[in-house]
Amino acid sequence: MERADLTTPLASGALAGAPAEIDEVDLVPVRTYWQMVRERFMQHRLAVMSLVILAVLIVFSIAVPALTGDAYRRSNLAYVDAGPSLTAPLGYNEIGQNQSVALMKATQNSLIIGFVSVLIIGSIGSLVGSIAGYAGGWVDNLLMRAVDVVLSLPFFFLILIIVAFFGVGDVRVIIIAIGITGWTVAARLVRAEFLRIREADYVQAARALGVGHRRIIVRHMLPSAMAPLVVACALGVADAIITEAALSYLGFGIARPEPSLGNMLNNAREYFYANPERIFYPGILLILLVLCASFLGDGLRDALDPRQKVKA
Repeated sequence: MERADLTTPLASGALAGAPAEIDEVDLVPVRTYWQMVRERFMQHRLAVMSLVILAVLIVFSIAVPALTGDAYRRSNLAYVDAGPSLTAPLGYNEIGQNQSVALMKATQNSLIIGFVSVLIIGSIGSLVGSIAGYAGGWVDNLLMRAVDVVLSLPFFFLILIIVAFFGVGDVRVIIIAIGITGWTVAARLVRAEFLRIREADYVQAARALGVGHRRIIVRHMLPSAMAPLVVACALGVADAIITEAALSYLGFGIARPEPSLGNMLNNAREYFYANPERIFYPGILLILLVLCASFLGDGLRDALDPRQKVKA
């Protein structure tokens, strides 16, 4: 009896302490993967600032040309080389065009080329990389050798040849030229992810259940391989914008009177000694777009990496 009395308080104490431990576990918040992605991204200050700046530039590049119509094309000889004013904060150029409106239109063109080119790059890269990583064997070897061939070609000069042959100054040709020459990195990233997850348990379970190859790739494997692809696409926007600006600067890109950051830089170079400030407007905006896209890509890379810890 004494022995039973001695053990009874210990047992009751253990039972009394159990609810406290359960309550402590229950207080731990349960967060989904995307909630943790958002928290990790918000901790990357440069990426958040870049996202805000990029959003503001996108809004202005859409709103200003929409409200002013074709004002970026119109010339007014009464305002040749006129200084800043309320309607033209950046003044007028040598033929009386409003530089503020033209700069926003040039930003719109650069962003359209950047985003649509990256859409093509992501689509082709996902298709080639997913097929190569899933099929393996001779299919993988054949597709990767094709990737090596494309990588061995000079990227910028290949774009110059395509643009010169199919149409100088055509935005569609520039977008297609950038898209069909820049998909190789995306393909390698997707292939690497597919090689990593194709033997995963959930993929094997889908195969055992008789799920088709296309459904396994699209529904089960591709979403898991999207993280590095999203980062590559964010960084690819900066590359596409720089490529378009270089083409326009050399005279192979968007032709005037349609403005772009590249041809505005080229035009400002011709009048640099008379109006040196004109070269800074498109130059600073080009640097800002590239930096925002690069920092956004860095932030997405850290946010989508599950190994990164969320700071309290």
